[in-house]
Amino acid sequence: MNLQKIILILFVSVGILLTGCSEESTLRTDEIIEKVLAEDQNLQSYYAEAELKTYENNELIEHSIMEEKRSGEKVKVIMKNVQTGGEEILINDGKTMTAYDKIENKAMIVNDIETLEIPNRSPKENVITLLENLKGSHEYEYLGEEKVNDFHTHHIKLKAKEKNSLYGEIELWIDKKTWFIVKSINTSGSIRVESVYSVIDTTPKFSDNTFIISLPDDVKIMNLEAELNETEGTIEEAEEKLGQSFLVLNEENVKLDKVDITKRGGDINQSEITLTYIYEDDISEISLSIFPTPEEDEYAINHNMKIRGQNAEYMKEINAYTWDEEGLRYTLIIEEIGSTFSEEKVIKLTEGMVKSS
Repeated sequence: MNLQKIILILFVSVGILLTGCSEESTLRTDEIIEKVLAEDQNLQSYYAEAELKTYENNELIEHSIMEEKRSGEKVKVIMKNVQTGGEEILINDGKTMTAYDKIENKAMIVNDIETLEIPNRSPKENVITLLENLKGSHEYEYLGEEKVNDFHTHHIKLKAKEKNSLYGEIELWIDKKTWFIVKSINTSGSIRVESVYSVIDTTPKFSDNTFIISLPDDVKIMNLEAELNETEGTIEEAEEKLGQSFLVLNEENVKLDKVDITKRGGDINQSEITLTYIYEDDISEISLSIFPTPEEDEYAINHNMKIRGQNAEYMKEINAYTWDEEGLRYTLIIEEIGSTFSEEKVIKLTEGMVKSS
């Protein structure tokens, strides 16, 4: 079922805009951010159509057409799969979110959308967010102005400074008028994702029932809040949910703040434990998530370092360290406030881990 994919549309949107750029091919990140912040455009309502393609080793594996309608907080997205004929609809009416898969006749409903903390960003705000998030991990190269589907765009490339970057290499063509990413190409390993907008209407007229969906009587309803059942508990309760003991941090300057237990239902049907630690009097927050090691190859770790003698992956963009040990997958995320956590410091921290029992 692909309802999760369409929900991600509300969470993930990337963008960059360069306005009034010089002819220099390479601009400093700070200069780009200054230019973006100086702009006044803040589009909140629009109608748009785009084509999305995903390639693996240059072979087309997914091809979809997307239709998007937005009016303030309200959103309607229709995804049509060109290869299978499938159709998925997502509607956010500002209070409730519904994702419906027509072929499988299944719907996922969130009755209180505030629990998902979905950012309601304009295209400009998406641009600023991307710039801030990737300025440390990517180099920006301005490739000039280009015309794409009658849109006058700025073409920019974001190249990862290190190999095995979470976001890989990104090329963006940004409409100078609306801040839309008219075209994008994202390459990460053997996967390449391309999207191209053909229609963008910034003065749309929507009917009263645009953001209302009528589901069939025989539709299978899944409640996302029930499937993602999160509670705060204890180490002992976390062990019971996982069915085994697990590794925890054990350092004098690290204080356990809380233990969250998330029970995922549906096809996933597993528990995930998240331990939140405070390091050195609130200088940094450390998050340690633990769940059974996935069997599927698509969730395999891209090894680029060692932790506790195990092959591990470091994702610089989110400052996360991931490794598998004794049937469990561990992800350690450092959220720094005022200090610098070196790799050596993380290695020392993990080497001192002990069993929870």
